[in-house]
Amino acid sequence: MKGSIKNIIPDKKKTVHFIGIGGIGMCGLAEYLLVKGYRVSGSDITRTAITDRLVKKGARIKFGHSASNVGRNTGFVVYTSAVKQDNPELKTAVERNIKTVKRAALLGELVNGKILIAVSGTHGKTSTTSMIAKILIDAKLDPTVFVGGNLDFLGGAAYRIGKSKYAVVEADEYDRSFLTLKPKVAVINNIELDHTDIYRDEEDIIEAFRKFADNTGEGYFVVNWSDRNIRKVMKGRICRRADFGRGSLNRITGIRTKPDGISFRLNDIHIKLGVIGGHNIYNATAAFIAGSIIGIKASSILKSLESYPGVKRRLELKHRGDFSVYDDYAHHPTEVASSLGSFGRINKGRLIVVYQPHTFTRTKEFYREFAKSLETADIVYLMPVYPAREIPIKGVTSKLIYDRIRKSKAEAVLLKKPEDITDLLKKQVKKGDTVVFQGAGDVTNYCAKFVKEAGK
Repeated sequence: MKGSIKNIIPDKKKTVHFIGIGGIGMCGLAEYLLVKGYRVSGSDITRTAITDRLVKKGARIKFGHSASNVGRNTGFVVYTSAVKQDNPELKTAVERNIKTVKRAALLGELVNGKILIAVSGTHGKTSTTSMIAKILIDAKLDPTVFVGGNLDFLGGAAYRIGKSKYAVVEADEYDRSFLTLKPKVAVINNIELDHTDIYRDEEDIIEAFRKFADNTGEGYFVVNWSDRNIRKVMKGRICRRADFGRGSLNRITGIRTKPDGISFRLNDIHIKLGVIGGHNIYNATAAFIAGSIIGIKASSILKSLESYPGVKRRLELKHRGDFSVYDDYAHHPTEVASSLGSFGRINKGRLIVVYQPHTFTRTKEFYREFAKSLETADIVYLMPVYPAREIPIKGVTSKLIYDRIRKSKAEAVLLKKPEDITDLLKKQVKKGDTVVFQGAGDVTNYCAKFVKEAGK
């Protein structure tokens, strides 16, 4: 039977080792196994709040990758798409005939036997998944949840172990990982070129979404009809489809933005959100429709959305006083533009952005678009590129973005030493300003340090 961890990893006496255990997609699975009574070990490059949490839960974690991290009792190794075949831990597992599996395949095995709601799209996956999760939890449907962000209503975790037939999962397109999922309800928020280390061009990523749609079969589709690439995926497909946006029967009107949230109408239904960001209108619409498809009453869904607290690092307010500080995960030009655009109507002072480009391939492909998106700010501090899984590419640095921004009205500062940002901001920030730390790397640590100093 699908969805039973015992059928995948039958021996609880053996250790399950996670290579890259601190990754947001890995930590939920690792914690899931710990709660189920499995022995868990792992490795990662740096210590983080996530690894600290796992250690408290019972995981044994080593920092740095080494063959010695794969202990004698290891019976199963989980790795991500970012792990290369020459990784010493993966090589050791193969040499010792230890069973190995990609994270995405393990996730699919756990949830495909359930009534699975899978949320896909280049942007908005985490927020939409967490909205749907809260809707199901509030409706007492007790779902299993795997999401790409830490949620306060899940006790700070990125997962939830439910006992019911329902599951809600973030369907990640990186390395075509989402093709392991077979949802009963498939949400597609948008489709845009990203992960150019995986996809050769826009048509390549569209084809991956076609295959994801094939996996949904006779299930339901919830799709943003404003997106031309989604229309390409759905063209000629005979299916049960609920779409929203431009050219759709489900129309979004009456949008109102305030510092403490957004309200809008979906057809004749008034929806209120306690989070900012115009992108959350589409996320909430998809969540409302998905909840309705599985039979949850509109009144219950509306209460869940109104009380939805947001996801950590998704335009997360970290400080409010004479000035405001936000921590934001945006790392694609479209996401950056959407996040920063949220402050247009509510910001009284200057908008100051500390931006950390994420990966060399993305920077090389989109540096012009990043510069355009960042022009919304009054001042942009550019940190060095966060490499993540990649090795440097000659000539690809933050200076590519910096040089383009300098041609606009925005002021740009190229940071050679990221640790200088706290002192620079303390001198720069004035009453009424908004500071946004953006990126998917360790820029969040610099945000935390600045907020700590700002509170003194």
